[in-house]
Amino acid sequence: LLKNFVELKYKEGTPISNHLSEFQGRYDQLAGVGIKFDDDLLGLFLLNSLPDSWETFRVSMISATPNGDISLQMAKRGALNEEMRRKTRGTSSYSEVLVTENMGRSQKKEQKSGRDKSRSKSISRYKNVECHYCHKIGHIQKNCFLWKKESKDKKGKHRERDHNDGDRVTTATCGDLVCLRDYDIVNLVSDESMWIVDSGATLHVTSRKEFFTSYTSGDFGVLKMGNDGVSKVIGVGDVCLQTNMGMQLLLKGVKHVPDVRFNLISVQVLDDGGYDNHFGSGKWKLTKGNLIVAKGEKNSKLYWTKALVAKDSVNAMYMESSLWHRRLGHISEKGMNCLAKKDMLLGLKNVELEKCSHCMAGKQARVSFKKYPPSRKSELLELVHSDVCGPLKVKSFNGALYFVTFIDDCSRKLWVYALKTKDQVLEKFKEFHALVERQSGKKLKCIRTDNGGEYCGPVDVYCK
Repeated sequence: LLKNFVELKYKEGTPISNHLSEFQGRYDQLAGVGIKFDDDLLGLFLLNSLPDSWETFRVSMISATPNGDISLQMAKRGALNEEMRRKTRGTSSYSEVLVTENMGRSQKKEQKSGRDKSRSKSISRYKNVECHYCHKIGHIQKNCFLWKKESKDKKGKHRERDHNDGDRVTTATCGDLVCLRDYDIVNLVSDESMWIVDSGATLHVTSRKEFFTSYTSGDFGVLKMGNDGVSKVIGVGDVCLQTNMGMQLLLKGVKHVPDVRFNLISVQVLDDGGYDNHFGSGKWKLTKGNLIVAKGEKNSKLYWTKALVAKDSVNAMYMESSLWHRRLGHISEKGMNCLAKKDMLLGLKNVELEKCSHCMAGKQARVSFKKYPPSRKSELLELVHSDVCGPLKVKSFNGALYFVTFIDDCSRKLWVYALKTKDQVLEKFKEFHALVERQSGKKLKCIRTDNGGEYCGPVDVYCK
């Protein structure tokens, strides 16, 4: 497990979220067997798993932090932002960010030469881009003359709200969504694993098409943003999340809006699905019955939670089956199937267990010792067994606390000698040796003992 964790490398061309999920999964396996690392060391492991093409990013991350200490969370966010930056540079299209941001007076004062340069750059940048408002090619919505004309009368209404210390309002047409956005959260939720929990929203929203496990494309209306920008809803589907509690949370009817920067979870939709939301003391907890499904924290004015997308249904099923297997005290697969059929295992329909090393180690039986040898020796004194017993609790009449036994393997005849101390073993062995060879006319060939201290030393020398 440790070798697989250290040798894990990111494959170019695949989503970085897949790599982060696999990295976290392998570390969870190590933690399950008692191997854990500090958070800053995990961050370095993650950076080291990136290929050489990410060397500049890796160096900038390490140099930007004091003492080079990078937490795992920082490394993940940095990798996700770097992937987004590379995608933006690598495509000819331009995705407009429709969440309004504060602009100071200094930003409004630009030199004429600077405006001319930016204007020439924007013309080439938006050459093949379609306006979301008038659907014409060559410009984006914020530069659309038709949109500027129609929104001119509305600017006065929003001016007071726009000067409000960074608060941003995002609304949807037809009353689909009403939620408050804070400026400090805009950059935070660019991390694809961050989901905002909104009690005022009436639907789930994400900008990532790859998150969906089932997807239906089409025209599902528009979302009107805080700067009067309009974003199309181009698809609806289901998203399966792996929460920070190790549970799977299936979000149904999620709206796909490519232009938004945030992932949104609607409390109302969760409530309709039978989940209970608990808010208090800056914490959010999602439960279903007595089972805790997810947890989140309050950041500024919003609650957010961290959840990865369970993209591979087979791996997710194995993960869920293995998780329930451990929760239920390593129950058998047959027992788990019985519980799953009764819908007693949340989020688990089919049980497919991989080999469990703990079950294999805990349930295997030890091979029993043979009670009797397959065959005894055929001659007298070919093998003699000896052992010392004691000390006994009560002394004999002669003051002996030990006794030594000699058993012939062929005849099973037994000789017993009393000992006052264990160092008398050599003396009694010499006495036994002379006796049996004289009586039987045979030579003692081998003696078997338990290698106790009483047989080592003088007895070994005598036998040689």
